[in-house]
Amino acid sequence: MKIKVGTLKSKIHTDNPALLQALQKLYTFKIPGAEFSTSYKSRFWDGKKYFITKTGGFRSGLLEGILENLKKIECTPEVTFDSPNEKAPKLEKISSFKYYDFQENLVRRALKDKRGVIKAPTGAGKTLIMAGIIKSLYKPGRKMVVLFNAKQLLTQTYEFLTDTCKIPNVGLCFGEGFIQNDIMLCTVQSIEKILDTHLEESEVLLVDEVHEFANGKMTLAAIHSFPKATYRFGFTATPPSDDIPKHNLEGAFGPLFESTSASSLAEEGKLSKPVIQLIHLPEEEADSNLSYADVYENFIIKNEVRNGIIRDTVETIKKNNKKARILILTKNLDHAEILHNLIDGSLRLWGDDDLGTRYKTINAFLASKKATVLIGTKILQTGINIEEITHLINARGLKSEIATLQALGRALRKHSSKETAYIYDFLDKVRYLREHSLARKRHYKKEGHEVIIL
Repeated sequence: MKIKVGTLKSKIHTDNPALLQALQKLYTFKIPGAEFSTSYKSRFWDGKKYFITKTGGFRSGLLEGILENLKKIECTPEVTFDSPNEKAPKLEKISSFKYYDFQENLVRRALKDKRGVIKAPTGAGKTLIMAGIIKSLYKPGRKMVVLFNAKQLLTQTYEFLTDTCKIPNVGLCFGEGFIQNDIMLCTVQSIEKILDTHLEESEVLLVDEVHEFANGKMTLAAIHSFPKATYRFGFTATPPSDDIPKHNLEGAFGPLFESTSASSLAEEGKLSKPVIQLIHLPEEEADSNLSYADVYENFIIKNEVRNGIIRDTVETIKKNNKKARILILTKNLDHAEILHNLIDGSLRLWGDDDLGTRYKTINAFLASKKATVLIGTKILQTGINIEEITHLINARGLKSEIATLQALGRALRKHSSKETAYIYDFLDKVRYLREHSLARKRHYKKEGHEVIIL
């Protein structure tokens, strides 16, 4: 058996069709919901996603996993690479910073392995790790692309790379903003602006919050492009665990690697230690005819008892901590508006707010001499970095591991004003929502955090 490896795609050459079929079966997964499609019902499609084709083709990032599977049957193929095997570049330091051991290990491994999905807990200095890779790989004229799914993340990273890290030749591209340079920070929504200058020539591709790119026609096309980018890295605190998005990312970038966990960093004092408290809610019954959306609206968004507990929790926090910075996350604007009207003096932040409004609101939240409350939706989940948050109330429910841990990460960032971060969540007792509450409890415990039931 021979495997020829390219930057984007590779191919297995073998005279043993049974072995190839067995490999293909290992990398084939049923697409959720496929059975409802017309093509499936008409038997024109089998409803499956094939990560190895019948002729042996596969995305190059899957190579390591394929070799591990072949090793189990004592098969050692001859592997050849289109690109030369260069010596790992020298690790460059970032002025004003000293890497933690786990950060340095991640940068060194990235430089050595050339590709992979880098897992770093929220608050673990992911942007510093990214900066270390960029600075170590950059040389005048070498083109790089760093992709983002949100403008806010791009602008924060641009300021960090240019103002704090003093990395030269950094440009940006988002909506109305465009500065062309060798190193281009670009939102995926504006990627067409750099197609002529960076698509074919970039040797380095980095993608922030890469789990957001694991599904979707445009995002998958983006991470499967850049044919000369032999260095390819995705960054996330919450890699997907479902088979298809997991293999989509692995195919584009390579295997997952990490060197620490949020609970370990908290124990070492590098993150604030979380006190996670789940609040029991009374048993409730939902009409069996209600859809999930109806249950969510009635028992979360418009639930007067639940919202009253959130208001009372805020008041208790304010009485006990005159300098508290309380973040409340909701799923949608209606719920945020209800809580905003219920909690006196609270501030709110929407995804539609322009950058000026966002900075003004955050400054008011941080500058207050008394305890303050900030309410918002998904924009506060990943797009904004506020280290001073002392208390987090997850008002939105949901069962997603990614959403749960990203929300938790908002409060774990280290700051001189706190040693501990207090997290409040709910044990809802109604159809659909009960299962979601128990899922969030499992997610917290899976990360190694203690969970207290109130």
